[in-house]
Amino acid sequence: MLMKFSDIPGQKVIKDDLRSMADSRRMPHAIMLSGVSGIGKMCLARAFMQYAHCESPHDGEACGVCSSCRQHQSFNHPDVHFYFPIVKNKAQKIETSEDRIEEWRKMLTQHPWMPTEQWLDILDAGNSQPSIYVNDADNIVRADAYSTYKSRYKFFLIWLPEKLQPAAANKLLKVIEEPTEGTVFVLVSNNEAEVLPTISSRTRRLNVLPPEAEEIANYIRNQYHLDENAAREIARLAGGRISKADELASHSGERSEFEELFKEIMRAAYGKAPGKLRNIGDNAAGMGREKLRRFFSYMTSMVRENFIYNLKMPQLSSMTAGEESFSQRFSPFIHHSNVEDLVSCIEEASEHVERNGNSKLILFSLFLRIIPLLHKKPQ
Repeated sequence: MLMKFSDIPGQKVIKDDLRSMADSRRMPHAIMLSGVSGIGKMCLARAFMQYAHCESPHDGEACGVCSSCRQHQSFNHPDVHFYFPIVKNKAQKIETSEDRIEEWRKMLTQHPWMPTEQWLDILDAGNSQPSIYVNDADNIVRADAYSTYKSRYKFFLIWLPEKLQPAAANKLLKVIEEPTEGTVFVLVSNNEAEVLPTISSRTRRLNVLPPEAEEIANYIRNQYHLDENAAREIARLAGGRISKADELASHSGERSEFEELFKEIMRAAYGKAPGKLRNIGDNAAGMGREKLRRFFSYMTSMVRENFIYNLKMPQLSSMTAGEESFSQRFSPFIHHSNVEDLVSCIEEASEHVERNGNSKLILFSLFLRIIPLLHKKPQ
């Protein structure tokens, strides 16, 4: 998948900085792009590396047709090395990033804005916390000793350096500070505060801010051919995250469907109507596993939104007008005494569906658990 600067909403200052680095041929030995998840940091890193490798760049963009650009498009450029968090599994011989390279290419292709929850899903991480292990650090140190294959620069891209295990981070200190000639480290972080200070201090740091709502709206209009009102609404709900805007736009008809279903469930649960809840669950089970999981995600977001609304902080709300109208009456029933339990129940149901459990039973069980929680008094 080709990635150009023009494909990325906003970020003019960052794009100009990255172009200037490549054009000047005085490349920093290490760069860190930091900012919240899903705003385009990985896309910027990819566009930057492709531009720096392009054999015929013009007008501030890679040409897209030379051999280097074609290799970038297939994630097979010999002078680009990717390292990222994985869950080790010795039984399956998964111990380094290279052992998950096909899943990584899938992630870059299908989810270029890199929402971390999608990577956990692809890894089937469960309760495990992915890390970047010392095995990968050893591979980086070894690969740094070799000269570039076909380009002026050799890039080591590390996604989520905050996930470097301490032993791995310490092993990389010297090579990041004094790499061989032509080596450039590109670190892409969702939380710079969690990156080992001795690592971040060795990089030139670029703070990437979320794009403006109008920039996201323009992207949505062009990418999904939605009308202006729909694009603006999605941009507002996305809260600066392009990954969220993509998700909302690609399932643009679902939110209203999920809204009505959520209202129906909560009204029946508050009314203590198990028969009605069973019928709702039986019908909802027909959505299929992936759509059900998206609905569970919507449920958790609405529970959290109602909790925020109940705290009288509407400026933090990301709801549609219809959702907010419902929340005016419903939000008092979501409070500090039940919000965590509600979210936990929904997330547990989502996990059971993911493991191919019986959807009808899972939904009915969830709905029955919601009944006493909605009637729980704040303490």
